[in-house]
Amino acid sequence: MLRRDKWRLVFVAAVVVIAAIVVFPIQGKVRLGLDLRGGVHIILRAKPTAESPLTGDSIDRLLAVLRSRIDQYGIAEPVLQREGEDRIAIDLPGVEDPEAALELIGRTAVLQFRQVLGESPRVPAKPIRSNYDNDEQFNAAQERWDEAKKSVDGYIEEMKQTAKGNNDLMVAQNETGGAYLLGRKYVGGGELKQAETTFDQFGKPAVSLKFNDEGAKLFDEATAANIGKQIAIVLDDMVISAPVVQQRISGGEAQITGSFSTEEANRLSIMLRAGALPVGVEVLENRSIGPSLGADSIAQGVKSGLIGAALVVIFMLVYYGMLGIAADFALVVAMLLVVAALIALKSTLTLPGIGGMVLTIGMAVDGNILIYERMKEEFRSGKTIMAALDAGFSKALAVILDSNITTLIAAAILFYFGSGPIRGFAVTLSVGVVASVFCNVVVTRTILGIALSGRKNHKL
Repeated sequence: MLRRDKWRLVFVAAVVVIAAIVVFPIQGKVRLGLDLRGGVHIILRAKPTAESPLTGDSIDRLLAVLRSRIDQYGIAEPVLQREGEDRIAIDLPGVEDPEAALELIGRTAVLQFRQVLGESPRVPAKPIRSNYDNDEQFNAAQERWDEAKKSVDGYIEEMKQTAKGNNDLMVAQNETGGAYLLGRKYVGGGELKQAETTFDQFGKPAVSLKFNDEGAKLFDEATAANIGKQIAIVLDDMVISAPVVQQRISGGEAQITGSFSTEEANRLSIMLRAGALPVGVEVLENRSIGPSLGADSIAQGVKSGLIGAALVVIFMLVYYGMLGIAADFALVVAMLLVVAALIALKSTLTLPGIGGMVLTIGMAVDGNILIYERMKEEFRSGKTIMAALDAGFSKALAVILDSNITTLIAAAILFYFGSGPIRGFAVTLSVGVVASVFCNVVVTRTILGIALSGRKNHKL
């Protein structure tokens, strides 16, 4: 064994050991994309408002706010991609509650603390048939509810006619069907510094707020002027609560309480921390992908990969004999390096990505075939087996690099212009190209250098 082959062997062994440490145990290390893991696919369309026209900057800010909300929600490897001038495609792998995700993403989250000028009567709870002894009692209760609802609706309509044409007034409903006539805005989400999920004095979920210096000053003035009166907490034109101010509140802290769960309070705090959407949005598509479809895709991908690898291994053994053993070992190393690289780069594996791995199997032996054919030509010309080995590798190297560089360029274009699964394919293909070239030039060369050294008359 030549000294250089010994150093190559040490280098290859170190690379294989490091890759194996990264990969094994593989369970839970590879991030699966939407098509393999299941999740939610959402397409939003941005809508201009009087205050925020639709521009390239507003779409960029919309993307930034959406990404901040999703990242804080803890979704692994989300994909947000702008499509056209006003659309955004969002993939959320592993999300099991699409409605909660849509609430988090699609809600504008404009927060305001406003003066309360009037309040409509509350709508009573709608009667439930099971609470009554007979249909006559239930029908009578239903009629009373209809009358009460009609009275409240009429009161709300009168409030809107008071507020019509006055920019300082607004009518906002609450969750019970009632409404408030609201006056000036004291403080808004723009002055918010922090929002986090906490619990109130009764142990119920709440959202604690902390304002910046300007917001703290405004909130202090608002509470001082409204002791014994209500201040409405408004989110997206909906009154969450309207507590009575008991005392002046300094320090710039407040709390939002209401009839929401811990999960709802968490989503609200995330939306407030990330900020309001700069423009309105509407949902064009909200599609759930079940994990069972992903499991089938993984099974089919693994099956196709194993079949392809088996056929390649058999072909190389039958056609090249001992040289085929070296190529097959290099193939195994190439696949190990691909998986290790995907894990190290925290890339998301998609169904097209599995296709890229299957393609890598063929590419990994393609370079070996070029090298072997050059070796056979050099050996037939009368060179010794080691001279043929050196010449075969050196003369095939330019062709291998040329073909693989062009493939890398194509993969880069796919990654730049593609989205979601297309990018996953581009990443896997790029990693596969680099791994296959390394195995062609280094791993196979090392194995053959050791195996053929000293065999002057050995036939190729």
